[in-house]
Amino acid sequence: MVSILGVVVAACTLLGGVSSLALCAYLWRHWGRGGAEWFMATLAAQAVATLGYGIGLFVFDPFWRAYADAAFWLGFLWIGPFFLAFALAYTGRSGALQTWVFRGIVAATAGGSVLVVTQPLHALLWREFRVVETLGLAGALYSIQPLGYAILILSLTAVAIAVLLLVDAILAYGPLYRRETAAVALSTAPPLAGFVQWITQSGPWPALNFILVFVIAHVAFDAYAFVGTHMFDTNPVTRRAAEQNALDDLHQPVLVLDADDRVVEANDRARTVFGVPRANDLPVAFSAVVGQSLDDVREAGELSAGGPDGGVFAVSYTPLTDSHGGSVGGTLILYDISSERQREQELTVLNRVLRHNLRNKMTIIRGHAQSMRADLSDDRLESQADAIVASSDELLAVAETAHEFRRVRERDRDPERVSLETVVAGVREDVLADWPNAEIAVEHDASDATVRTDRAVLGLLLSNLVENAVAHADGDPSAFVRLHTTDDGRFAVSIRDDNDRISDAELAPLRAGTETPLSHGSGVGLWVATWCADALGATLDFSYDDGNVVTVTLPDRGTDD
Repeated sequence: MVSILGVVVAACTLLGGVSSLALCAYLWRHWGRGGAEWFMATLAAQAVATLGYGIGLFVFDPFWRAYADAAFWLGFLWIGPFFLAFALAYTGRSGALQTWVFRGIVAATAGGSVLVVTQPLHALLWREFRVVETLGLAGALYSIQPLGYAILILSLTAVAIAVLLLVDAILAYGPLYRRETAAVALSTAPPLAGFVQWITQSGPWPALNFILVFVIAHVAFDAYAFVGTHMFDTNPVTRRAAEQNALDDLHQPVLVLDADDRVVEANDRARTVFGVPRANDLPVAFSAVVGQSLDDVREAGELSAGGPDGGVFAVSYTPLTDSHGGSVGGTLILYDISSERQREQELTVLNRVLRHNLRNKMTIIRGHAQSMRADLSDDRLESQADAIVASSDELLAVAETAHEFRRVRERDRDPERVSLETVVAGVREDVLADWPNAEIAVEHDASDATVRTDRAVLGLLLSNLVENAVAHADGDPSAFVRLHTTDDGRFAVSIRDDNDRISDAELAPLRAGTETPLSHGSGVGLWVATWCADALGATLDFSYDDGNVVTVTLPDRGTDD
């Protein structure tokens, strides 16, 4: 007669099989999502093992009882590859299902299944099978053979790999899937304890297989993970695929390095530019790929690559660390700055032409025009000579302005506490030195007008605006400079003139930040002022009130930079 404990053992075993089928039916709605079909196959194999063994607990005939254990073996063998396939698909590694390694596992499992079914013919998996009544149930003892151990270990190895993949997902993808994935990984612990008891035939009831008794606990963990959660609605496949696609979609070359400065991953652009081998041939030394060591590249901050897809690249290196803060390598992103370097070279050439060729030639033209004018008695020719001299002066002023801006721009920024009254006074003196007949009035409506800024850039900004007001006067050149405070407490400098309104054709490109063939300014003075304002973080506003009013509003005086 079956004891109470025997009833519990049999009930737990059969309930484990039934609950496995129930959970399999519940998950049917997720078919095709994140490896759900593989997990359902795992549950089905689990149900075969538990129900077959559970029924066998009530069969005392040795022949049929042996087939009950064969059902357990069949289910147990297939749990391994099915669970591994689930873990691969769920963590975004479905490609591994097509490898010869996984196919070899499946082939070996299929061969083991044939041996299980034909066990009575050859006895290669176990011998000395006998039924042993335990707790009123039909227990069984037998001697497992080396080939039997081999196919059992194969299944266990597949399960172990699957658990490692799930643990990796827990560590890599944060809390979104942590509880569910942890539950699935932990669900293997109770059957593992039962396996140790069964394989060693330890404990008070060695004839009973407690792997299947503990399946009910295994199913409980799985149910917690899947029922009422989003495990198959959003899973690591999404994030892993997004990471891989984002890497490949980046137009910039990206190289992923390990702790030994070896390239372990690269996107398509990096493969094209540097000829990085495909994944099967990685890792490869970084120096072998780019021709320089990583330290040299990082120190230089730039990297040049030849070939039709090459160029000059700025280097951005981001270290990679594990969960304990240890270095595991880094990511190198290379930004193509070939166009910037080309423009820089072009600007250097143009600047040299502007500074030397244009200035020297215009000085010669101006000198000849002045000489000609001194020898002329014809009023018309004198007027034309004066026009040549005036135009020469304007072009020389443009060249000098461009030279001054380049000089200031290329120097290091030097923020300091600056008195705006002192800067405005210096600007007034500089402009009057070039325009001695100009009238420049200054008014101070702000106390303690001190800001932290770059004195040279601010001086160049205000000088260009004041000189622009004086140079474009129709009559007597004049300008009115007012230092005041804005409503929000910032200091501002306004430059007013009596000239005609600055046209929209002049202001449009300044506001757009670019010049076009249909929209261009007539000089560089306002451009220099705009660039200087941007460099200082100041704002430049243009208005008209019986004259042009240009207001420079400086950043908050409490700002350090």
